Amino acid sequence: MNWIILVLLSEIDEHILDVLRQNLEQTFNCPMEIRSSIRSLKYAYNPLRKQYISPRLISRLRRIERGSGEKILGIVDVDLYSPRFDFVFGEAEIASGVATLSLYRLRPKHYGFPPDVKTFEDRVIKEATHELGHLYQLGHCSNPKCVIYFSTSVIPIDKKLGTFCPKCQKELMDNMA
Repeated sequence: MNWIILVLLSEIDEHILDVLRQNLEQTFNCPMEIRSSIRSLKYAYNPLRKQYISPRLISRLRRIERGSGEKILGIVDVDLYSPRFDFVFGEAEIASGVATLSLYRLRPKHYGFPPDVKTFEDRVIKEATHELGHLYQLGHCSNPKCVIYFSTSVIPIDKKLGTFCPKCQKELMDNMA
């Protein structure tokens, strides 16, 4: 059975978790479980970059026991990077069904703007949906309005719709069947 397991790797606001649960359960038409797994992230910290390396988090998340069809999204509020990128909003390992999502660079205040709850919520939903889309075998879409479009900054994230384009939606449904 399809199931989404959201693993908290740092302190995450309850309101954001409620927003994620509501949106992800509806988008993927499957239940979501939230597990708290707060422990030290020192194993993933790179003091030279002052960032955390996403593949190490994925490696730890892979060890979580789960059933067939269950996807894991580890959520953190720290700055992530991956070897080929200065930073990442998240990263998915399709074969293992595990992904990360960082809230750190999704906040408007990170870019010098005043806090904006709605903008932050929209970005979090879009990027969580994006990473989970990968876990259901979707590649990046060429449609800049599609939620699975590749984003290297918040500008394209803000321009995306919070949904899959018709082509990606069909592929998602086929992959989830």
